[in-house]
Amino acid sequence: MIDHNKIRDAIDNYFNNTPPTKIIENLDRHAIDRKKDLEQENINHPPSNNKISRSDKLVRFEEVSPANRDAAFLCVSIESLVAHLGLPIFEGYDDLDEMRLTFLTLPSKETVTLVEYLNSPQPGASICVDAKMPNIPQIVFDSCLKLQVPREEVIWFHPDWQEEIEGLYAEHGNIEKRPELLQVEELPPRIQYEPIDCFYHAIEIYAKADYPEYWAMLQHNLGLAYQNRIHGDRKENLERSIECFHQSLEIYTKNDFPEKWKIDREDLGESLRSLESLKLCL
Repeated sequence: MIDHNKIRDAIDNYFNNTPPTKIIENLDRHAIDRKKDLEQENINHPPSNNKISRSDKLVRFEEVSPANRDAAFLCVSIESLVAHLGLPIFEGYDDLDEMRLTFLTLPSKETVTLVEYLNSPQPGASICVDAKMPNIPQIVFDSCLKLQVPREEVIWFHPDWQEEIEGLYAEHGNIEKRPELLQVEELPPRIQYEPIDCFYHAIEIYAKADYPEYWAMLQHNLGLAYQNRIHGDRKENLERSIECFHQSLEIYTKNDFPEKWKIDREDLGESLRSLESLKLCL
């Protein structure tokens, strides 16, 4: 049985007694080592014309989530965290590693992103927030409350918000742990989502009326995903790509967002040209 207290104490001791420059150095070293591993993997298994690329299977984190800060780390798998809530889990990646991610929307309507890196030396999931969110300590605590995460399963809080979150735990009292995850053999088959599924899910969360600029960005990125999609009917993919770019241009107008308008128009033109060429070949 895992002693969560010992794990938390060890991590707290590391962050409390290691100079910040050393922590950053260690993180950089891990990133460099991971990059070398990926480069070596490409050397050993070079991509071929019939091999599905990473972007066909995985969604890039920065293209689908506004979260830019780790607020807490939990020694629980993402599957165990969200099984009782029935949240979809998507496959993604960033510059550091591949990951599994999902979105958790709170009663306050704020949304955090839950992330689990696949090759992390410390198994578990992070609660990630947008640093511009108001009252982040309350959002993190409310996330733990909805996920039913007792204090002993939290092994790290961001130092900027730790004291306030600890106070909220103390004020509330410990949280009752969520139901145990079913045994692997009892679980239903895991749904294999495409990147476009993650974009559609995010678009439902970050609605046009509430997050117009971010909604437009998601529509643009969904348009790119359809433009490059190798699954399904090519003509239908391009038509949907064109529709997404038009949706994005409803917000990215020439007067309000000239640079984004220009990029959107260029990508729209690419899809239109590809569709016209495809029609000539049919």
